[in-house]
Amino acid sequence: MIRLPQAIVAVMSCTLAAGAAGGIVGAGVGRLAPDFVLWIYNPLGQAGIGAVDPTGFGTGLGIVCGLLMGCGTGLFLVAVLAMRDAYLYRVRLLPHAKAREDDFN
Repeated sequence: MIRLPQAIVAVMSCTLAAGAAGGIVGAGVGRLAPDFVLWIYNPLGQAGIGAVDPTGFGTGLGIVCGLLMGCGTGLFLVAVLAMRDAYLYRVRLLPHAKAREDDFN
């Protein structure tokens, strides 16, 4: 059965791993396709907007998106594990499941 510290560690590790991966991918995109990153920064090509470093902007955007996606992935993982544990408890397949039928009515 998943416990609260395990759930917190799962969410935090997914968040940090995805944030790091997003930063690496964002830096790579900023370095290999700077025009794309500049278009993301200024899609209408408006004058008067200051110059931006494509690698830095891509890294920052990748980190932020990675953190958000990693947190969502970690929460989904914890939800799936909790539902699995609830199901196994319900069908009495867990060794510590001593549920009575009254518990679920």
